[in-house]
Amino acid sequence: MVLKIAYYNFWKDSINDNYFTRFLEFRFKEKIQVVSAFKCKDLDILISSCMGNIKFIKIIKARCKIFYYGENLNRFPPYNDEKILQDTFDLIVGFKPTNLLEKTIRFPLWLIYYPYYSYLDNDNILSYIQNQYDIKKINKNKYACLIARHDFGGQRKIITDVLSKWGNVDCPGLFNNNCSPIGPNPDDKLIFLTDYQYNICPENSKYPGYHTEKIFQALEAGCIPLYWGIDKPEKDIINENKYCFCPIENSVELSINILSCIDNKNIFLSGPVFKKGAGDIIKGYYDTLFTEISKKINSVSYTHLRAHETRH
Repeated sequence: MVLKIAYYNFWKDSINDNYFTRFLEFRFKEKIQVVSAFKCKDLDILISSCMGNIKFIKIIKARCKIFYYGENLNRFPPYNDEKILQDTFDLIVGFKPTNLLEKTIRFPLWLIYYPYYSYLDNDNILSYIQNQYDIKKINKNKYACLIARHDFGGQRKIITDVLSKWGNVDCPGLFNNNCSPIGPNPDDKLIFLTDYQYNICPENSKYPGYHTEKIFQALEAGCIPLYWGIDKPEKDIINENKYCFCPIENSVELSINILSCIDNKNIFLSGPVFKKGAGDIIKGYYDTLFTEISKKINSVSYTHLRAHETRH
């Protein structure tokens, strides 16, 4: 059997080497063929995102239509309209908590940065990050860094200004650039981060459940993350002593938190990165996504799709 999948309104630079292609191939144990969304008459799975016009999605016939977002949807209307999403897609996959009655599955962006598709006790995303953290948290020779292209909300500057009171913050990106840029490859960012004790890694905006790869990459590089977002990051997964949460709305509390982080660095570097039970949560993310996709494609036949196409 060959599963035919197509990507539409997706990030163009990730279609040819996509996490979800590998995930589906691993979980279904079938060969995956990536095809054109409009040319294929027996499409199994359509995976779409918010990078284009939503109106063409209904034209495409597929046994399972998945909307995956790794963005703050308030920046991409009408994709922030839950009714439109529910009317258009079979599964809505992203940051919001799982609610199958509303077709919603939580599968946060940071998961797709790591080549894991199930949770095994001896080989999994959390054990990998923990091992990298333990290796890289020692022998740091630089103070702090921030890698960013912009600062639309101003949160990066606020945190940088406070942290700079106790040392130089290196910024290789377009925002606040003061040192040589990093290379173009994904590994170049991690290599750069590995030299630093602290990494300023706030989100670019607030959205329900919006915790991205930024803090996980900082931890993978053995840094102490200085983080800001809609809330403390992944509260059921990451231990709170592994990062400094930065309440930018309160300048006094912000300074106290950052100074405490500097004065108590060893406390932040000790102990496990992840909470007990975090693995069960991750396993649930993988298994729920696979189970719901399986249910959908097994309940809809090509014949049903063609009959529906004829009626319309």
